[in-house]
Amino acid sequence: MPFIIAGKSSVVDPSQRPLTGFGMVTPDYFQTYGIRLDKGRFLNDQDTASNVKVAVINEEFAHKYLGGTDPLQQRLLVEQLIPGVTKLGPAVEWQVVGVFRNVRDFGLRQDFPEMLVPFWQIPWPNTGIGVRTAENPASMTKSIAAAVHSADPQIALSDTKTMEEVRDQGLAGDRFSMILFAAFAGVALLLAAVGIYGVMSFSVAQRAHEIALRMALGATRGRVVGLVIKEGAILASAGLALGLAGAYFVERTMQGMLFGIGRFDLSAFAAVGLILLTTALLACYLPAHRAASVEPMAVLRSE
Repeated sequence: MPFIIAGKSSVVDPSQRPLTGFGMVTPDYFQTYGIRLDKGRFLNDQDTASNVKVAVINEEFAHKYLGGTDPLQQRLLVEQLIPGVTKLGPAVEWQVVGVFRNVRDFGLRQDFPEMLVPFWQIPWPNTGIGVRTAENPASMTKSIAAAVHSADPQIALSDTKTMEEVRDQGLAGDRFSMILFAAFAGVALLLAAVGIYGVMSFSVAQRAHEIALRMALGATRGRVVGLVIKEGAILASAGLALGLAGAYFVERTMQGMLFGIGRFDLSAFAAVGLILLTTALLACYLPAHRAASVEPMAVLRSE
């Protein structure tokens, strides 16, 4: 809903006014959903239609629109909502009486300004019921429906969901993207391992005479394998450093596509780096072990 801060804005065109989420709730809403108070008070049973119209706002609203002022001294003007009528009515003034902690009702990615007003001061025909229970939420559907029907048999209970289902639906796109990225990452890891193995196999084959000569002069198999792995590890470490640097910048793109991705996840970078380095060392070890297992004199005679 577009709104005006009383005494601080003279914008006439609603399309040019700032926007906020607007909802009507009963006093138990905050306790039911575990929403915490930051300043002032929550709505209560005294906030009826005959009393002063009051509202509570979230932290994002206070930070974005009321920065530097006391939110509890502000009044907000919002056009009246009339059930069944698409056109808004005259502006209604709401006194801010509290600020509550941010709750992401408009998506999981970011906070959005929100103001909540007493349901009894602006009742609405379509409502949602929130139930907090120690029982399995899915098993409570029938009893909730019975309670609703006992109040009014004409009311139908629909679209019943647990909070876990709401969360899973909100993250469905992120989950698909995560699976897709994980599949690409697996393919990339496989290609990297095959590539490193191919390069190291070719390098070891080119140095077969050198390796045989080292072993003929007394170098042990372990030392030869260690030498090849050391050289491969140097190359792999250089490539890993370049890859991690690139991943740091790509992570900014990931923030906009997946939920809960921070700016720099050290544990994720460390895990990926360890996996890649281990894969590279394994790819170096196999051709080195094979080359060191060949009889030195047989190689030297062939040369």
